[in-house]
Amino acid sequence: MRELYQVVEVGPAWYQENIPCQEACPVKTNCRGYLNLAAAGEFEKGWELALDPNPMASICGSVCAAPCETACRRKEVDKPLSIRYVKKFLSDWTHQNVTVDGRAYTQPPAPVFGPPRGKVAIVGAGCAGLSAASDLSKLGFGVTVYDALDQAGGTTLAGVPPFRLPREVIDRDIAGIVNENVDLRLSTFVGRDISLRELHDQNDAVLVAAGCFEPNYIGIPGEESDGVMAGIVFLERAYRGRPVEVGKRVIVLGSGYTAMDCSSTSWRLGAEHMYVIVRRSREEMVVDEEELTETEREGIEFVYLASPVEVLADPNGHVRGVVFIRNKLGDPDEKGRRSPVAIPGTEFEIPCDTVLLALGQAPETSWLAKDFPEFRVKRWRDIKVDPETYQTVVPKIFIGGDYRTAPTTIIEAVADGRSAAQQIARFLDENAVSVNVPEYHEVVTLRRSSTPDNIGMISLEGELARIYHNMSVDYDRIPRQEMPKLGKQDRRGLFLEINQGYTEAQAIAESDRCLKCNFNIEIIGELCIICGGCVDVCPMDVIHMVDMSDIVDDGSIPAVGEAKKWQNGVAFYLDETACIRCALCIIRCPTDAITMNRYGTVMPAVGNVLPKESIDDEIHLDLTVAAKKAARPLPQYDPHLAPGYKPLQNGHKNGDFKHAHAPDVNEKELVKH
Repeated sequence: MRELYQVVEVGPAWYQENIPCQEACPVKTNCRGYLNLAAAGEFEKGWELALDPNPMASICGSVCAAPCETACRRKEVDKPLSIRYVKKFLSDWTHQNVTVDGRAYTQPPAPVFGPPRGKVAIVGAGCAGLSAASDLSKLGFGVTVYDALDQAGGTTLAGVPPFRLPREVIDRDIAGIVNENVDLRLSTFVGRDISLRELHDQNDAVLVAAGCFEPNYIGIPGEESDGVMAGIVFLERAYRGRPVEVGKRVIVLGSGYTAMDCSSTSWRLGAEHMYVIVRRSREEMVVDEEELTETEREGIEFVYLASPVEVLADPNGHVRGVVFIRNKLGDPDEKGRRSPVAIPGTEFEIPCDTVLLALGQAPETSWLAKDFPEFRVKRWRDIKVDPETYQTVVPKIFIGGDYRTAPTTIIEAVADGRSAAQQIARFLDENAVSVNVPEYHEVVTLRRSSTPDNIGMISLEGELARIYHNMSVDYDRIPRQEMPKLGKQDRRGLFLEINQGYTEAQAIAESDRCLKCNFNIEIIGELCIICGGCVDVCPMDVIHMVDMSDIVDDGSIPAVGEAKKWQNGVAFYLDETACIRCALCIIRCPTDAITMNRYGTVMPAVGNVLPKESIDDEIHLDLTVAAKKAARPLPQYDPHLAPGYKPLQNGHKNGDFKHAHAPDVNEKELVKH
């Protein structure tokens, strides 16, 4: 079947979309930037870049769902970059090694310039509320954050295990938010200690970001028995030092992260037999594979395709077991997941001392209606919230975070809190929002040396002030660095962190695996002699020559119509999604027709303040002509020490990857003569 190709004009949007890790991050963290800085040993600068768009970056280094890793292009070659754990390393390293004016480093809050130009109250000191407070503070507004608990952190404090997220890590992020414009009012229950009406009348705007702490129940017989407890309630009691007894046998109903935490916490509290009951199959679970594997490693048993039918109680009213029925998977539901269907006659019983319900949570909304009848609804989803402005029917009251969306991931809550802050800023001062600040894009054409970075000096080429720093000679042979973890025999304590953190060598090695997706191939038509050497040498089938008759001319690019008039004309098809930046095509080209473009962007995060990501993170790595010599620092690790390192064989060099995938149509096209 003949394939046709559409020529597209490459612009900033295409370049940005070609950096999949950053595009997948809800707050658009420049993951690639801080990985490249870490690879060069610039840990403090890397941490600043990671922190700038995400005020909860330390927390995310430990427990982020890491959508950036799911999107990472390196997974098409071997395994994705361990972006989350490099961020954890950067946070740990900076807090342990950097001092400021002779004092230990703390995450710096936004500077305050003059008195606040408006007052905002935020209900909920979780990730969404604190992220909103951070952004509003940077925009110059005064913020008071209220929370019913005596500590800030929300779900990260009450629902995430300290053995996954140490409490001092939560404190790091809070320290980077609280300043003269951000006041924390803890142990203050809005609706009891202070009314929503008071907040409304005393402030210019109110953001409700109170999270989801109302547990869901099944409604089966015996559910009210002693020993049956909501998972989120159990976790909050356990992590905040309240007495909790689970007995020897624990059943957890649910298949999400809360269920994993309930089972692992039960084991640490002395349980000997833990069962996680899942209505669907393992393939249908939303928990990432690492979390699932770690839970299994602790001895938790998973029972798939089973649903609870009845909770059994002893004569004293305490749970003694649960009756289940086997399921089969039926048709997909509205989210595409296959629905479980009960199989009659397959009931079975599992004895237990405790049942933990990890079946999701919802916002508790009754307190909203005490002062505002507009919020009197049967279901929380009936509260009208504008999806664009986050505004409710009460103009000064906004809703954001999990309270608006239902439970999500931490990084999604951060993004929603920041978006809510932008909308509140727009409501209070239309000139305060970042959309009024123009973006700036930079595309730099760079020559590339054929000498790998860790061979030594790289010669100048003409009068270029910037020359692309090459991939490390070892980048294609470094495997994903596994996180050092506590052994099972050492994990019994609730406050013993499982993930022990990367060493410097591991962090640099892992970061050096980055494929630098902000670099893209360019073929200069005036220099190309169509020898086909680049096509032959490419290990990933990135470059193809196609006949001009296969190029679709829709009239949008005049040069295409002219090129189609050439007799025997060809075009080069480039699949940038497969490129591993090995430079074999550049080295092979006899006329220097192939080079690379480096894309960078200045994108304001809030207001008129440009974030650190607007600073070209490559500058200190670039080679300059100032001293008439140029060199990149040698890699700071010995690749032979990296676990799983693959030595060179048969004299092969960079780019010895097997083909990852065939190129897709409609990717970047460069028309040649």
